[in-house]
Amino acid sequence: MAYLFVALLVSFVVTLSIIRVQLVRMRAPAHSVEGRHAEWLRASSSRGLRRAGGIGVAAGLFISLIARLGDESPIAPVVVHVGLAMLAGAAPVFLAGLLEDLTGRMGIASRLIAAFVSAALTGWLLDAWIVRVDVPLLNLALGVPTVSVIFTCLLVAGITNAFNIIDGFNGLAAGVASLILVGIAYVAFKVNDIAVLVAALTAVGAILGFMLLNFPRGLIYLGDGGAYLLGFWVGVLLVLLVGRNSQVSAWFPVLLCSYPVCELLFSIYRRVVVRRVHPGLPDAAHLHHLIYKRLVRWLVGTDLPVYKTQRNALTAPYLWIITSIGVVPAVIFWKSTTELQVGCAAFAVAYIYGYTRIVKFRAPRWWVLHKGGQRPPVTPKEK
Repeated sequence: MAYLFVALLVSFVVTLSIIRVQLVRMRAPAHSVEGRHAEWLRASSSRGLRRAGGIGVAAGLFISLIARLGDESPIAPVVVHVGLAMLAGAAPVFLAGLLEDLTGRMGIASRLIAAFVSAALTGWLLDAWIVRVDVPLLNLALGVPTVSVIFTCLLVAGITNAFNIIDGFNGLAAGVASLILVGIAYVAFKVNDIAVLVAALTAVGAILGFMLLNFPRGLIYLGDGGAYLLGFWVGVLLVLLVGRNSQVSAWFPVLLCSYPVCELLFSIYRRVVVRRVHPGLPDAAHLHHLIYKRLVRWLVGTDLPVYKTQRNALTAPYLWIITSIGVVPAVIFWKSTTELQVGCAAFAVAYIYGYTRIVKFRAPRWWVLHKGGQRPPVTPKEK
């Protein structure tokens, strides 16, 4: 447990240092400190150190793992090996995302290739390949090593990119990752897989250190680098957990990550089939965007910066609840393939139903968190 706090502390200190450096480098406007902060926080899509929060998470993971080298526990060498191998494997996709955060010049194809390279490198370092999905015909196909390698790289790269897709508001991707990692840690504890358990909890500690400065005020953002790192960490841990423990159903990862997986698949469908555009083309039609624009806006109201910040922060809890709807049954039925498959189907139906109701302005009133009859505050423009 002590190493969890090491990861948290290091992540917090490094992230705070990045914020301080960014503030020093800013050209201060003439009016006020508040105005300077408002300018610095004006948009989550901006580039530079304000999107470098992933560095703090990576530093927390690295320092916590290095600190374990002095641990006399017999399991410590295995834990350090697994953790450092995962960090080494994550380097290509993390650096690609970080370069995009700092320069905006890394195309989606380059980042996708980096995700495949990271998945392949980690699979080689840890011999972490998917060899079963608890579907007879697919299990037979995965018995071919080449198929297993390609399938593993596709799934790990997919979940890595899924976390980048859901990273849009303060605390969203980090909170979702924390919930999923706690689910991984619980099942790892049940099957006595200490290496996976420690790697998951260490990541939770590093995320919490970042979250202290990201949520709710958004003093710094996770960025592509941080989102890729968290998605990759989750993906590899799930491959290890299922691959090393035959009692864990291969459908456990699917239900556990049902929210980011549904968001990824539905986004591809929406772009390719409905809009007929490139699947990597960004848009503002994700579920979290709709919740922000059509549900949360009635809770806070106006276009004033202070209300925009509150709306931003209030969006993530909606998605944390949605994530929990997949996580809770996953950790309950982690051994039962049939129940997990039913849960996956139910979540997909509920996701499509909810998305459709919101996009058609037909969301039930209880989805909107405001008191009956209360109207949003009036902005100066509205007077």
